[in-house]
Amino acid sequence: MPPWKNHLQVNESLQRLKREAVLKEARRAFGKRGYHNTSLDEIASRLNVSKGTLYNYVKDKQELLYECHSLALDIGERAIDYGEEHGASGAEVLRQALLHNITSLTEEFGAFAVLTEIDALRPEDRAGIVKRRDGIEKRMVKLVLSGIKDGSLRRLDPKIVVMTYMGVINWLPRWFSSEGRLTGEQIAQEITDLLMAGCINPAYVASAAKVSAEAPPPGRRRTVAAAATAKRRTAG
Repeated sequence: MPPWKNHLQVNESLQRLKREAVLKEARRAFGKRGYHNTSLDEIASRLNVSKGTLYNYVKDKQELLYECHSLALDIGERAIDYGEEHGASGAEVLRQALLHNITSLTEEFGAFAVLTEIDALRPEDRAGIVKRRDGIEKRMVKLVLSGIKDGSLRRLDPKIVVMTYMGVINWLPRWFSSEGRLTGEQIAQEITDLLMAGCINPAYVASAAKVSAEAPPPGRRRTVAAAATAKRRTAG
């Protein structure tokens, strides 16, 4: 590789790292003081650079707001992916998605602290964010419908279930504190348990518990499976 290309890649890498440092500090400041109460001067001061230097990495404060919204949506999309990968029933997929989403958002407090500030976005940015948000909403509705179909969730209106969840997410910045009595993970567990308690189908839980109670212990299952295999071979 020619030296000048290697130098260019190093510069681009440094540019990305410095931009991420600006975004991270903006998220921290927005989470602590709110979007409207935070200035670029304050962010620059926290980074020990001039306000003019910030413009090498972002156009303005609205771009920082957009990036916060974008990160929150990234987290939401990844949470649904996680739920679909780790949940067996519709209810478990929903539980895993909720738990993963809330936990991740509390770890990136600044990203979701500005979720109520969508009207402060530029119109073109707002349109893109709303489109992605609506996409997440539709995926969540599908998760609820899947749980209703397999019997693990009660027959509730899927849209109301999802709107309730999104309302909880949007209100969380009003009271959550990373320095509070409970950790973000503990809060995520409590909220998820509360939400799922209203959605889970008691009949499904009872059925699952019965199956689990009647199932032989692991060693016994292996013995039964081995016997069944031997029987099939003998019959063959």
